[in-house]
Amino acid sequence: MSAGDKAISIVLMCVTPFILMATSFWGVFSILGTAECGTDCGTAVDLAIPMMIFAPWVIWLVASVWAIVRLIRRKPTLWVMLSGLGVSIVVYVAANLMMFAALG
Repeated sequence: MSAGDKAISIVLMCVTPFILMATSFWGVFSILGTAECGTDCGTAVDLAIPMMIFAPWVIWLVASVWAIVRLIRRKPTLWVMLSGLGVSIVVYVAANLMMFAALG
């Protein structure tokens, strides 16, 4: 494991929560977009908003714990953090698309 791999992984572990705060705020404010549909929004919106708020945090937590375990074992960790970030982005974008498709 190189020093650069370790440094970039630690930076990603520390910087990602700030990005996730912004995505969570967007998820919370997306609730305002559902005000006009009332209770008729449907299951897609009911699933999309919690996914937008919580899924990136859960994915980051799993990736960070896995990366820390790999750091302790002196194995490469950069790919763990980058794949966690990638999965988090895909899930977040999918939740946004699901919500906006349901709202029309």
